Amino acid sequence: MCVQGQEHEAALEPPRQYDDPFPWHLGVFDAHNHVAERMLSVSDLPTMKARGIAVMATRTQDQSLVADLVASHGLGGRDFFSQDSTTVVAGYGRHPWFCHELYDDYSANPTFTPSEDVEAAKARHYQAVLTPSPEDPAFWQDPPTPIALSTFIAEIRVRLEADPRAMVGEVGLDKPFRLPMQWQPDAKAVRDPARTPGGRERRPLSPHNIQMSHQKTVLMAHLRLAGELNRAVSVHGVQVHGVLYDFLASSWKGHELRGRRAQDKERKEQAKEGVAEEQVSKPYPPRICLHSFSGKSDAVKQYLKPSIPAKIFFSFCKTNNLSSDAARMKFEDAIKLVPDNRVLVESDLHTAGDRMDNELEEMYRAICEIKGWNLEDGVGRIAANYREFVFG
Repeated sequence: MCVQGQEHEAALEPPRQYDDPFPWHLGVFDAHNHVAERMLSVSDLPTMKARGIAVMATRTQDQSLVADLVASHGLGGRDFFSQDSTTVVAGYGRHPWFCHELYDDYSANPTFTPSEDVEAAKARHYQAVLTPSPEDPAFWQDPPTPIALSTFIAEIRVRLEADPRAMVGEVGLDKPFRLPMQWQPDAKAVRDPARTPGGRERRPLSPHNIQMSHQKTVLMAHLRLAGELNRAVSVHGVQVHGVLYDFLASSWKGHELRGRRAQDKERKEQAKEGVAEEQVSKPYPPRICLHSFSGKSDAVKQYLKPSIPAKIFFSFCKTNNLSSDAARMKFEDAIKLVPDNRVLVESDLHTAGDRMDNELEEMYRAICEIKGWNLEDGVGRIAANYREFVFG
């Protein structure tokens, strides 16, 4: 029951109109996509309405393509909040779907040892990191010779140091992922030339997963690098909500936030030593985006613990969160718990252009409606969140 006098005031308040014209002029941002998967669509960037997009690398073949995108469409010294054109922020890293192409040379017993018999060495590696262990020689003859994890991380380091705005991504864990079958000779002849090589390209799936222990090794190397360079990370997680949280938490173990008094004391000590807080190297990333988040509300809650030293952002997309009534219900329950200053929007698309703009707008509108924000307020909030995630 309303307090007397309030009912009339509430009745006079006009309903929020979530179908009003969309305020693109405030800046709309895509926190995660894969435009480097189809480079021909880059020609659509100049006609897009979105202000900025974060393009993720995933494998060996697309790291340099993302760097090329930044060279031609990056920020330079500009502020993308004042630009009329769509600008690109880079993400560099190894997606869990392609982490089997790396071997852990930090290990005392690496799965791959360079030798004259390369095929035998490849067989040992791929049989060790795939489960069930493949018996078909195609699964070690066709894939590339694995790269040392330290070599790949060193290459990513060079790219990050060359671009102070770049983040680490896409990285993560994926429990159900299965490798595609190897290419058949007749299929190679009809490959899509518009796609960047190295992906699935509609091949049927094999029964082989990538060992979770191997995925974790590759992910941790990326998390350490991001912490050292004070960079944001875009993290992939499928059917691993509890596992992923525990693993991320292991990266900041021993660095959990204490009471405000202890934090103030630590900052004062750093100030005396002339060390800025953001310059202190840490073993965990300062900012983490849970990309295309599909967890339930309970999964959100575990990331809201005040002791977590990293800033956790939750990103949502139409394809994953609005694909069905069930997906939308789970999304609505989850986002109601996400703090307003930790919400991001993404497309997770492989192509730039009108479709990307349209899906971003649809997701923005859905979030604003559920959060009870008017469109201008919501777009402005998410723009501020994007800037905080990328730049800190």
